[in-house]
Amino acid sequence: MSKFHIKKISEIDAKKLLQFYQDSFQYEKSVLDNYQWRYRSEFNEFEPLVLMIDNQICGHAGLIPIDLKINDKKQKAIWFTDFYITPKHRSKGYGKLLTKEWMKICPIQITICNDQSLKVFKKLNWSNNNNFVRRLKFYNYLNIVPIFRKLNESSFIKNELKDLKLEELNNKTISKMADLSEHNLIKKSIGIIRDEKWFKWRILDCPYKKDIYIFNFKENFIVTRMKLKNDLKILSIIYSSQPINSSITRLFSKFSKENNINYLSYISNEKKIFDFFLPWQRKLNFACNTEDKSIKNILNKNYDDVQFIDSDIDYI
Repeated sequence: MSKFHIKKISEIDAKKLLQFYQDSFQYEKSVLDNYQWRYRSEFNEFEPLVLMIDNQICGHAGLIPIDLKINDKKQKAIWFTDFYITPKHRSKGYGKLLTKEWMKICPIQITICNDQSLKVFKKLNWSNNNNFVRRLKFYNYLNIVPIFRKLNESSFIKNELKDLKLEELNNKTISKMADLSEHNLIKKSIGIIRDEKWFKWRILDCPYKKDIYIFNFKENFIVTRMKLKNDLKILSIIYSSQPINSSITRLFSKFSKENNINYLSYISNEKKIFDFFLPWQRKLNFACNTEDKSIKNILNKNYDDVQFIDSDIDYI
């Protein structure tokens, strides 16, 4: 193992850091260029860490700070994101060392991670489950085949449904969403505190705000993100103030057909038998850690609100 240093990102040359992000993470440029937004740097003093070997960045452990409500108490927590070790330095123990240093930043740690990262977390006694599923629903099937693909309109959304009200993307809408989020959280023993500051950071300050549409369906706020990839329209429900049920998916099925959307994606904690057989229904690894065993148990068994808007799963 070579001599190494672990530093905060504020201690690293900004140009060198940005180059590392561009080389290591396949995010769109708007996200790469706004890493201060990505790691919510204005929220508190918590910072991502980098692994330095021979004055080169060889590893990274990102974070997104949040507040959790746990048994009527506000608790600081951090999402583990953007965990990366350069290929030549893998399988040498650097990932475990970097993670252990990262765990000292905040007492409560949570993550949505891939299988490779989960192996590291398990070695450090994190708890984990597969209670959440990334679901895909396909529409306009013929248009998915390149030879039959239609040219997409310049406007992403041209038709609305009477049951779906498109809200303005402004502070007034954010306030209404925050009020509803606070009301819903009162009923729960654990959950993310999504207040006005949280929604403003995550939506109004978002570098891809132009692709975000907020709908209101029966007093339920549904935040969506529209992407265009390989001439296919992809609509993701990145946040819903109520659980996504069949009435919502049926409504968006009709909406998608009218707007030439090719598939809808969202996260659900509803179990279905066919999840085991359909490759596009992907189970997500949720992992958590804290030295307080009672909180750790509550997190692993009772936390039920993972959405695309959380962690980094909206833009990976």
